[in-house]
Amino acid sequence: METLFTQALGLTAPWRVVNVDFQQAEGRIIFKVENTTSRLACPACGAADQPVHDRLSRTWQHLNFFQYKAVIEATVPRVLWCY
Repeated sequence: METLFTQALGLTAPWRVVNVDFQQAEGRIIFKVENTTSRLACPACGAADQPVHDRLSRTWQHLNFFQYKAVIEATVPRVLWCY
């Protein structure tokens, strides 16, 4: 099911859905999204293969899936800018 929702949310590697928590009584679906890569491109200059130095927990509300509120939870990797 996680693969299906990874595709439905339009995520590409290294991002993927690792858990889907369907809370029917609350009217929502919570998607846990993960990126486990240890190296990414610099967000400032685009230099490849920069180390991830930490991750920040973030939550977003996505467009609804049918009548259910969709929430995305992820730890977003941060890369030091190399200027």
